[in-house]
Amino acid sequence: MNRLMKRTVTARYFVCLAAFGLLLLSVTVKAGNIPADAWQTGTLRDSSESWHSRSAGVLNGSQGNLNGMMVSREYPIVHYIVETDQYVYEADLTLRHRRDKRPALTVNGPVKFAVANSELYVRDEEGKEFKMVLFKKTLKTPSQPLPQQP
Repeated sequence: MNRLMKRTVTARYFVCLAAFGLLLLSVTVKAGNIPADAWQTGTLRDSSESWHSRSAGVLNGSQGNLNGMMVSREYPIVHYIVETDQYVYEADLTLRHRRDKRPALTVNGPVKFAVANSELYVRDEEGKEFKMVLFKKTLKTPSQPLPQQP
């Protein structure tokens, strides 16, 4: 192997090693950045699913001829609504891979969750943690009493 190839292989090795280290660090930081007292209990009011598609590829064309390759696949986004005495949280969980599991949760049942920045972390009934994108937090207002009729 010549000198240039050795440098390239060595550089790629260190880049891969650094990327793997950052990945491990990010997983550790993600799981460790939620304090134990941040977890609260709420009620899962609803969950619904919508399907989306993603396309990627390259198309080239000239003189009416089209060449290339396009790949398209569908994936579900699960929408969750969690309610507490004070707030209603709405979050989405995107399942991009077949191996991605859904949380084991029961509608109208209790759910443990934590809010950090724009993320909602949920512990399912089996104790597994799931990270969701929090897109709406609504303050609950006390219901107004009905007017008395004469």
